[in-house]
Amino acid sequence: MVVPSTQKPARSICVLCGGNTGTEGKYAKLADDLAMLFYKNNWRLVYGGSPRGIMGRVSRTLSSLGGEVIGIKPTPFLKYSNGKLPEWGYNELVPDIHTQKARMAELSDGYLFLPGGFGTLEEFCAFRMWRKLGIIQAPLIIYNFENFYDDLLKWIGTGADEGFISANAAAAFSITSSLEGVNEAFASCSYATDEQLDLSDMAPPCDKKYLGLVLPKFHSAS
Repeated sequence: MVVPSTQKPARSICVLCGGNTGTEGKYAKLADDLAMLFYKNNWRLVYGGSPRGIMGRVSRTLSSLGGEVIGIKPTPFLKYSNGKLPEWGYNELVPDIHTQKARMAELSDGYLFLPGGFGTLEEFCAFRMWRKLGIIQAPLIIYNFENFYDDLLKWIGTGADEGFISANAAAAFSITSSLEGVNEAFASCSYATDEQLDLSDMAPPCDKKYLGLVLPKFHSAS
């Protein structure tokens, strides 16, 4: 039996990824390997609160190891999981995706993007813009697993070459192609502070009553 660490999490990392598992088993293995990295480093997982897909696999695996897992779920998305929240970790329901992002940002020291679909791409674009505007200061990392994001990166390069994407905008995130790179990217990042999260420029406004909520104490299994 794996006994969870009783130490305060060294980092809280928000993982953005697919609500589907993909067509190959390699994505399930990616989720399991990432969960093990989180557990070994005593990182807390913040994610979109779905029991499905890669995000469900990462959160379930990490929780089974004894790691801390926090799911932030927009109420309208409950219909995609038969009205149910995951049976593991700590879960919060928020009214919409804008509040979801704000709550994730409040809890996170960094953002990691895994393979996913339109939802993951939307989240990447939103958080990248927030970082450019100074709403968040934490690092954004694309894990280009087996070249999944090559076409996106090519589009960004073309946009920069053609004058549609500035150098500052292109520099608002980093890219890695390995778990070792993920580890290095977040091992040196600092904790998020109140000064590193400024939602005053965010639009549309989120429901502020969900910000500043106190998380429950996480207890080790006996």
